Amino acid sequence: MEEHPQLMPLLTVAAGPMRGQRFRLPRRPQVIGRDPAVDIVVHDPHLSRRHVEIWRAGEVASLVDLGSTNGTWVNDRRVTEVVRLSDGDVIRIGGSELRFFDPGLARTDPVGLSFELPRQERRPNRPLPATVETPVVPGQPGAAAVVGVRR
Repeated sequence: MEEHPQLMPLLTVAAGPMRGQRFRLPRRPQVIGRDPAVDIVVHDPHLSRRHVEIWRAGEVASLVDLGSTNGTWVNDRRVTEVVRLSDGDVIRIGGSELRFFDPGLARTDPVGLSFELPRQERRPNRPLPATVETPVVPGQPGAAAVVGVRR
């Protein structure tokens, strides 16, 4: 898989100061934190210098919190021991949210959108604001020949 980086698991920063950044996960363990000496540096003041470690063993990716001050959360559950990651998992560290994408087990796309049926707990879309009607004044630039209401 190392010879085909597009098949390596991917972490995408979905929220936080580095939103949009992506990190491929090689076989060797990766430490995530704000210290410049770690493997994956995330510029977030709410992260510990060495916040979390993530690694792959075979086809399985796992992570463990490294005693961080603010904790590590996977799918809104606080990590207190080694956690096995699944495609689509949401990892929250400090003020950042990372999405785990595993192309070998893909149920989601790289930004975390699910290919499965929508879950019931999702909020419905909000309606777009109504358009404001502006009266047309004859003789003004852009005015139509017919007096009426422009939308």
